[in-house]
Amino acid sequence: MILLAGGVLVYRTFRERYLLAWLFGWGAYLLHKLASGAAAGAGGSAHTAWLVLSPMFFTLALFLMAGAISFYANRTRWLLPLAIVGMVALDLAVIRVLWLPRSTWLEYTIDALYMAIKAVAAVELALFSRGRGSIGPWLLTFLFLFVHTHSGDSGHMEADLLIELLLALSMVIIVLDDSQARGRRLAVVNAITTAIAEAQDVRPMMEASLRELSTLMDAKAAWFRLLDEGHLVLTAQVGEGETIGPSRRSLNMEGTFSGRVVQQRAPGMIRMTATDRETRKRMERDGFDHVLVIPVEGKNGVVGTIALAGGEHRSYRPDETQFLTATANQLGIAFENLQLFEHIAHSQRQWLRTFDAIEDGVLVHDEHNRIIKLNRPLLARLRKEYREVVGASCDTVFPNAGTAWTECPYCTHGDSLHESPDPCFPGYSLVTTATFTEEGGGTSTIHTVKDTTERRAVEERYRLFFERVQEGVFVSTPDGRLIDCNEGFVRLLGYQTRDELLAVDIAHDLYANPEDRQRFRKAIAEHGSLRDFEFDLRRKDGSIIKVRESSFALNDAQGRVARYQGFLLDITEKKRAEEEIRRRNRELNALNAIASMGNQSFDLAQILNHALGQVMQVFAVDTGTIYLFDEPTLTLRRIAGAGYASDVGRKLEEFQIPQEFWETVRNSRAQVITQQHLPHLPGVITEFVREEKLQSWVWLLLWANDTIVGTLGISSRHVREFTANEESLLVAIGRQLANTISKVRLYEETKSAYEDLARTQEQLLQSEKMSAIGQLISGVAHELNNPLTAILGYAQLLENEELDDRSRDFVSKLYRQAQRTHKIVQNLLSFSRQRKPQKQSVDLRRVLEETLALRDYDLKLNNIAVEREFESPLPPVTADPHQIEQVFLNIINNAADAMLETSRGGALRVRIYAQEGHVWTEFRDTGPGIRDTKRIFDPFYTTKGVGKGTGLGLSICYGIMKEHQGEISAQNEGEGAGAIIRLKLPVAATPVGAESRTKAGRKPTHTLFGRVLVVDDEEAVVDFEAEVLRGAGAEVVSRMSGEEAIALLQAESFDAIIIDGKMPGGWTGMDVYQWIAENRPGLERCIMFAISNFGDSDIRRFIEEKKVPCIVKPFEVADLIAITRRLLKKSKAVATGI
Repeated sequence: MILLAGGVLVYRTFRERYLLAWLFGWGAYLLHKLASGAAAGAGGSAHTAWLVLSPMFFTLALFLMAGAISFYANRTRWLLPLAIVGMVALDLAVIRVLWLPRSTWLEYTIDALYMAIKAVAAVELALFSRGRGSIGPWLLTFLFLFVHTHSGDSGHMEADLLIELLLALSMVIIVLDDSQARGRRLAVVNAITTAIAEAQDVRPMMEASLRELSTLMDAKAAWFRLLDEGHLVLTAQVGEGETIGPSRRSLNMEGTFSGRVVQQRAPGMIRMTATDRETRKRMERDGFDHVLVIPVEGKNGVVGTIALAGGEHRSYRPDETQFLTATANQLGIAFENLQLFEHIAHSQRQWLRTFDAIEDGVLVHDEHNRIIKLNRPLLARLRKEYREVVGASCDTVFPNAGTAWTECPYCTHGDSLHESPDPCFPGYSLVTTATFTEEGGGTSTIHTVKDTTERRAVEERYRLFFERVQEGVFVSTPDGRLIDCNEGFVRLLGYQTRDELLAVDIAHDLYANPEDRQRFRKAIAEHGSLRDFEFDLRRKDGSIIKVRESSFALNDAQGRVARYQGFLLDITEKKRAEEEIRRRNRELNALNAIASMGNQSFDLAQILNHALGQVMQVFAVDTGTIYLFDEPTLTLRRIAGAGYASDVGRKLEEFQIPQEFWETVRNSRAQVITQQHLPHLPGVITEFVREEKLQSWVWLLLWANDTIVGTLGISSRHVREFTANEESLLVAIGRQLANTISKVRLYEETKSAYEDLARTQEQLLQSEKMSAIGQLISGVAHELNNPLTAILGYAQLLENEELDDRSRDFVSKLYRQAQRTHKIVQNLLSFSRQRKPQKQSVDLRRVLEETLALRDYDLKLNNIAVEREFESPLPPVTADPHQIEQVFLNIINNAADAMLETSRGGALRVRIYAQEGHVWTEFRDTGPGIRDTKRIFDPFYTTKGVGKGTGLGLSICYGIMKEHQGEISAQNEGEGAGAIIRLKLPVAATPVGAESRTKAGRKPTHTLFGRVLVVDDEEAVVDFEAEVLRGAGAEVVSRMSGEEAIALLQAESFDAIIIDGKMPGGWTGMDVYQWIAENRPGLERCIMFAISNFGDSDIRRFIEEKKVPCIVKPFEVADLIAITRRLLKKSKAVATGI
């Protein structure tokens, strides 16, 4: 008891799950000791009872201690087998005590089962403790094997006491080790935080962090890899080894363990034994047993990985990996912040370098002529330092102040571009001035001062060049008047003197084509300059020459074009030579174009039509044809053709060739068919030649891998000889086309196979998606049913109160809307196959009217008119009205949304009629129609914007209709004329019955007599159930957890228990039921489960096995009272022994 009390005190500080299980196990062990002692001092039936209880407590203690070890080692997979072994051992122990007390083999069997439980737990703990320096786990592993049930044997009392003390001591050591580990982690966090705060570069920060982490985790080496364009690049490391040597500096994301960790975004560990041979050798040489890889995530995703290499075999607990993940994420955010700071600093430095790199002087001053900034070239001209001039007045810094200028030397000409003698320095300068307003409201001025002294000297040298250059140089106005030209320009145009040429009109007298002048002016207006502009000029003698001009426009002070200046080069002879070269290269270009087209496209018709055009251009023929050959039918089918002049040529899409001719061609492997083969060809070919008036033609057979795949034919309406070189060129083209045809056919076969595979994968993905939807819906239903129970219940209770008509109407509306929410949850569960619909005989007209009433206000607000056409009388259908209402509501909502997308308002026409044993419901809207009617019922498919739809509505409708043996279809009424949704349900076999609901607020009678315990983790649900049962006359006690219920049941008795079947915490409803069955026999027959989701497999299986009464949330007040009344009657029967 002292050890148990000490353990409880330790648990108040260290609330670990394994420690809680250990304390419960130690308590059971204490009960075992007490029962053993009581059995030794009792006699008769009491002695037998204590002997039975002793192994029960010992088995429970052994299982709980083994469970604590499994929780500590994070190996819980053996808990269920151990529980089964414990139950078998318990049953055998009871049998031995009651019936076979002297059975030696039964005693050995029980001891063997106990030893199996201890051995499994000890082995799991030993495997986990490998690589850890703590003595606690090893001591616990050794001592746990010596715990035994022979406590009454006096020969073992001293040994048992020593084992128990050492066993408790080993658990205390484990807890203290965990406490020290937490302290070390806190120290590591502080150290890493300090490194981050002081870091100015990534590498030192990462190295300091890696040292801390490797020390904490006893790692031999640690390294950080940065994710860079699909590669993990080694950036920082602590420790050495071949595993992180030069050959492993960069890892590809694909096919590597670190890459999989990044993709899964979760820590992963790979041991040396699980690696390939080369990696295993490197890790053996480095002394690495395993490598733990943690993804480093920043604000924008994964930025890299941290790897810790351990030298000894070790397992990692979840709290260790969680700590490493949190630390890695903190480093990831710090890494991104450092990158951001470096980018900002780099931008500032780049701006300063750009400012100083400007070759011209730059001066910035404020409205009081105080200098704000100067660049380095201007400082060099002033021969002063930056600190001497910033903040000083312009007249104290720049020379010649007070004589050539006052205040600012460059503000004389205002905001303009001005060139003049420089007021401060010798020579000329071109000054650009601009003003701007700063954020504080002050006006600043910026001057760009360009020294133009050297440029003016260059201009003089240019003048000499202008006069002496051999090419034509000119200066003209935009209206076509020559201002100046050199002697080369005069000679080029054949004039005698410059003055004679300056008198002519450029556009009228010199341009051979006036359109060229317009093109010139338009192009130079758009771009400001022209290079290599080619056109024809007329010389003085009338001859035409081809020239190439390079010109630019010069603007005046107002930015308008003042003149054109450029060069002219006579390229007449050069053009003649180029034309000859182009003619000779045209054939090679055509061949290259054919080959390129075959590599760029897989559209066979496009490739062959393009190739045919190139062939006809190269050979200068009138017609051309390409046919594809179908060998089984000996049929040629045209795929490309051009140049036909007759209907025969245009309609000759396909024809068959004679069997004898084909065999001759195949056996001889002929390549070219000429006029000599015409008699052996079908008559349609002869007619084609005659009607097209062809004089010369040649057909080429296209061979690919000993198979004829088609023909290429060219022909001319003029007599010509196709030379041997031309036939060789045509054969080369044919080989290329044959290979292209084979390649495209292979591609089409491969594409077809790939599409089949893609369809199969899509079907698999759809199946997985629907499974995920079911899991999501089950969780949502569980979370909604608890609050709905309280809302519906209190709404029913409010109806009992004396309310005015307005308040009673509000309560009624509250109840109906809560019931609507409950219906939606039921529909979701039905969609995920968690429940079956509750079908009854239904009049669809009434259901549709109720659904339209729910949207009546919104439809009127959006100017949507509803037109009804209901057939009367109408046969009923067998259906769940709540689910059918949900189907109607989804369709109405979609129709309204569609109409509001294109206009303000519209019309919705609903029609219900019977036909051929089915009731049809039809919805027509005036919206834009359905974009893709084939996918409209697919889950997650939606055409609405983000946040406006999930794509599940019509998918749920489809599932509901299939569940009712009905059909749903969608189609468009016309292009932009709206959509039509039709529903089809079979006619019911029985007439419609009047649906009614017992008023929720009916005053309950005080008919319950007994004491009821209500247990639920939802406060609102507990209060509601207690209020209802007290109002019905029962004495009610409520509790919020299974632990509280167990504590109360140990001290008090109850006639009935209503408990949530699946509560969070250590004790679920099922656990409480088991405890009552073991400790309060008979009372388990008076328990009722209140469950939120009957689809939960665990609780459903438990209810079916134990035959436990249950009520599904939310429920009616009357149902709760009725079931409670039956429980109390059953309790009374149990008490009287009936």
